[in-house]
Amino acid sequence: MKTPVAKLVGIAISLMAIMAILAGCSQGVTGASGGTPSDSPSKTASIPATTGPSSKSTVAYRPKKVTPQVSGTTVSISAEEVGRNGIENFSVSSPTANMPFMAYQLDGQYYVRAAVCVPCGSKSFTLKSGTLICDSCKTVFSATTGVGTIGVSACMTYAKKAAAYTIDGGNIVMNISDLTKAYQDTLNRV
Repeated sequence: MKTPVAKLVGIAISLMAIMAILAGCSQGVTGASGGTPSDSPSKTASIPATTGPSSKSTVAYRPKKVTPQVSGTTVSISAEEVGRNGIENFSVSSPTANMPFMAYQLDGQYYVRAAVCVPCGSKSFTLKSGTLICDSCKTVFSATTGVGTIGVSACMTYAKKAAAYTIDGGNIVMNISDLTKAYQDTLNRV
């Protein structure tokens, strides 16, 4: 026979399991959409529906480091993998810098942004509840606009600028010049 404490522990575990299941359901399969966020030129394309983070979910998605495919002036990463991982970090080399970027899916929309918090030097952000949280200084940025909303005031002034992209063959495809512009615009607070 179970003791009252054992029964309470069992109930608590059951409630936590139900809450975890419900939180996962809020991330369900999202509809397909394409293009870029509103702060960059729009290039639309059909995006296959994938499971990805929801702005209503409280799950924190830590970035997964990936290596992009580079061919000439084109850079690509798997859209399906971004949807599965929630957020990915990748770097692109230019003659003057090794530029860090993040790609993530939120509410069925893909985003590609410069991944640099200039004052604190971070190149990594966690996606949670529709926000990007700097993994170093914990400053919070809107995941849909890239604008700083709360945190270290110096870091908040460096909005994470979006890079234009298209979807082709299940990949998020970017031009190095668009990535360089997003990176430079972030550094220069444009």
